[in-house]
Amino acid sequence: MPTSAVFCTRAVRLPCTKQLYCGMFRRQTYLPSILDELSRARYIGFMSESARPSSHSTGRTASPMAVFAVFLAVGTRAFGGPAAQISALSTEFIHERQWISVERFRRALAVCQILPGPEAHEMCCYLGVLRSGRIGGVMAGLGFMLPGLVLMLIASIAYDSVNLREPAIAGAMMAMQVAATALIVRATVRLAHTLAAGRLLACTLIIAMCVTLAWSMLGTTRVDHIEHSARAVSVPELFGHGLVAGLVSFGGAYTSIPYVAGIACGPNGWMSEAAFLDGVALAGVLPAPLVIFGTFVGYQGHGVWGALAFTAGIFLPAFTFIVAGFRVLERVIASSRVRLLLDLAGATAVGVIAATAIGLVLRSVFAFDVASFARGTIAPLPSDTALRAILFIVLMTYFFRIKGRFAVPLAMLSAAMIGAGFGACSLLAADMNPQ
Repeated sequence: MPTSAVFCTRAVRLPCTKQLYCGMFRRQTYLPSILDELSRARYIGFMSESARPSSHSTGRTASPMAVFAVFLAVGTRAFGGPAAQISALSTEFIHERQWISVERFRRALAVCQILPGPEAHEMCCYLGVLRSGRIGGVMAGLGFMLPGLVLMLIASIAYDSVNLREPAIAGAMMAMQVAATALIVRATVRLAHTLAAGRLLACTLIIAMCVTLAWSMLGTTRVDHIEHSARAVSVPELFGHGLVAGLVSFGGAYTSIPYVAGIACGPNGWMSEAAFLDGVALAGVLPAPLVIFGTFVGYQGHGVWGALAFTAGIFLPAFTFIVAGFRVLERVIASSRVRLLLDLAGATAVGVIAATAIGLVLRSVFAFDVASFARGTIAPLPSDTALRAILFIVLMTYFFRIKGRFAVPLAMLSAAMIGAGFGACSLLAADMNPQ
């Protein structure tokens, strides 16, 4: 038997995905293609099921720098907090790029919701590992957080020289918060439609939303007024505080706010409560995970190095659990035993996001605090409530009708200009009609 025929007879007995057949053809013509088929068959045969390209994926991989560029672009449009960011990720990587299926995305989100850290950032790391390995996961996380980090550093540096309570600036901040709230509502509707399809998941979403709203009435995430004394804070100490804040941020940044407020504004703190709340407000209108307020907190403690140290600490758990524990995460997602549990957890996560969206609408548009109402305290409506409501309705209509990569930045910029104009006009009217 010719050498080529013997080679082919052995080849067809190997576990491969395509039948190799040579016949009596010449060895020098077909041997290279046979070797290619054997190489591909061996690669596919030894791949784990979780590592194979999804049926909803293009099957191609990308370099870590290409992944970084993709998520850097996503990060520049990541306005609106976790709800809007997760919705944008689902649209970008399920429907447009087709990196992942809906089911796999939903179960990965459920696991990320359980882990400490911002879930949108963790999803970016997960998608990066899927596309380009562990280095790709790190690059995806860095690309997603970099725009917000740079903008928050600039805002932190300018904070001491800019009065956020100046009418024009306060008006711009107010309008951007309303715009972010409208974006969150739109994103929540999209998430519910995508990740909570079916009666069981829809009922789970509603129950989680109601429980979260009831819990918020207890005022568990309210920042209490604590007297503080400003002091110098070392960079390692800020890194340690950021690391603890990242480890306690189960389900998102909101759970870490009370801890950070306690250590930063407490008796041994280094900043005032008003400055802390300003930092949280700035984080809410920047294209970044909400935990980016840690950059502001760190800057108040030790300048730029303190900001970088606190940021590194608060984001480290998100990188570690997803990138280092990717194989375990994939086994959990692929397990048929926990599949229903993960689907229910994903619907629960969307329910928590929906409750957060309702609370933001009440606070940002009507200045109505649910926790204060539960304690019997009802504050009068602010004078700009009508403008807030009109702006919210217009922006809601805009976000539901207009699509495109620049739709969100354009809306945020327009809202800021409208709010600044309203603030300037209010100041002018007050000067013309002194009491």
